[in-house]
Amino acid sequence: MDGGLAIFGFGLFLLSIANLYARTAYWLAWPLLAISVLAMGMAFSESKRLRDVSLGASAALGVLFIAALATGTVWWLTLAVFLFAVAFGLLWAEFRFEYFGHVTRQELPHRHARRGPVHWPWQRRRVH
Repeated sequence: MDGGLAIFGFGLFLLSIANLYARTAYWLAWPLLAISVLAMGMAFSESKRLRDVSLGASAALGVLFIAALATGTVWWLTLAVFLFAVAFGLLWAEFRFEYFGHVTRQELPHRHARRGPVHWPWQRRRVH
């Protein structure tokens, strides 16, 4: 996961620099630059929130993609933002679901068996 965050962050950094040089959409270049620096910085940290960073970056890039699509930004920039949003989302999903083969069922976070308040009739203990 660390390597993926670093690589995607560096790619996003290059995309934001290319956007600043192309002078197409300054409003999009600065958030991309901030997200890329955050991703590269978190990749080399010992934080336990790495999964949250990749999910947050994916969500932020998704919002930026929709804004770029709505404002008619250059096609290559809009496409690249979408692809990076998908990449960060896949990076989050790889270590969240066992489908990808990186984690086993035992390594997944434990989910509580009970849902809802304890006072629901089907969740009460029957004492005889």
